[in-house]
Amino acid sequence: MMPLFRALLIALITAGLLSACDDPPQPTVNLHRAVQIGDLDQIKRHLFWKTDINRPGPDGNYPLHVAVSQGRVAIARELLKHGAQLDVRNAQGRTPLHVALANGKVPAAELLREHGADDDLQRLLFALAEEQTLDRDTLEFLTSRGADINARNPQGQPPVHTLVEAGDVKLAKHLINAGAEVNGTDASGRTPLEIAAQQDDRAMITLLEQYGGTRGAGSRDE
Repeated sequence: MMPLFRALLIALITAGLLSACDDPPQPTVNLHRAVQIGDLDQIKRHLFWKTDINRPGPDGNYPLHVAVSQGRVAIARELLKHGAQLDVRNAQGRTPLHVALANGKVPAAELLREHGADDDLQRLLFALAEEQTLDRDTLEFLTSRGADINARNPQGQPPVHTLVEAGDVKLAKHLINAGAEVNGTDASGRTPLEIAAQQDDRAMITLLEQYGGTRGAGSRDE
């Protein structure tokens, strides 16, 4: 009986050692740093050894925010598979979807939506206009999913008015080309051209006039 017991004990110990040898080594790089530099091997080590992936880094961003801000879809997918939260907000109050779109990373945004990100896309459109972080692909992503490019934000401004007021000629042009009403009005009844004229923004005035912009019926030509 003793030889048999000894043989079984040796077999169990050997199996345990072999199993331990199959485990990946402990990570040697901080998780947030690993995501920033795109080190998938280190990230998988963190995931195996159960590092908390829903903990913010020193800058207030979570690993998922970092991944989608850089368009690292494969890394974002791994994080999501292991329980990364879709609705967590970083130090600036932005969700991963907000961050992805603000950085123009539409494939990452699509991944987040596939996994259930349910941000209010209309509110995102307003926020991105205020941040001046809209581009053609982001606009297409939002409007194709129901966001209204001519809706007014809580302050009564359509996105194009927000960008005209900010003096962002490039993004205002993007919005007009995407279907923004060049002669729509804000809650005060002002057209984009009236706002540009009030600010004496010659570049913006030229752009709006090229697209048929006019001043409201009650405004005075200068």
